[in-house]
Amino acid sequence: MQNPLRLTFRGMAHSEALAAQLTLRVDRLEHFFDRIVSCHVVLDLAGHHHRHGDCYRVTINVGLPKRELIVSHTPSSHRAMETPGTTIDRAFDEAQRQLEDWVRLQRQDRHAAVRPARERDA
Repeated sequence: MQNPLRLTFRGMAHSEALAAQLTLRVDRLEHFFDRIVSCHVVLDLAGHHHRHGDCYRVTINVGLPKRELIVSHTPSSHRAMETPGTTIDRAFDEAQRQLEDWVRLQRQDRHAAVRPARERDA
């Protein structure tokens, strides 16, 4: 990654365990696509309910060449009791799916651009 990973904790204390989990998940994204320019992850305490506990929101902003990928995950009401770790995993699963789709489209565009050149040479 060209720029260092930025982690922001809002409405809650910084947690080394959650920071380690976030770093691990960003490393997995980088393993899949090694040209990630930047990544900013925000873990936010979105709300608290005396019966259902805390609700967390994760926002991931991944800088790619010529594109920015933004994923935000807030548990639905029936999943309001998700732990911060589970919310992180669900958000990064979605980010990885979107990154895979983007990489697939880039490869298709590259192959489409190369194919006509080969046909002209034949």
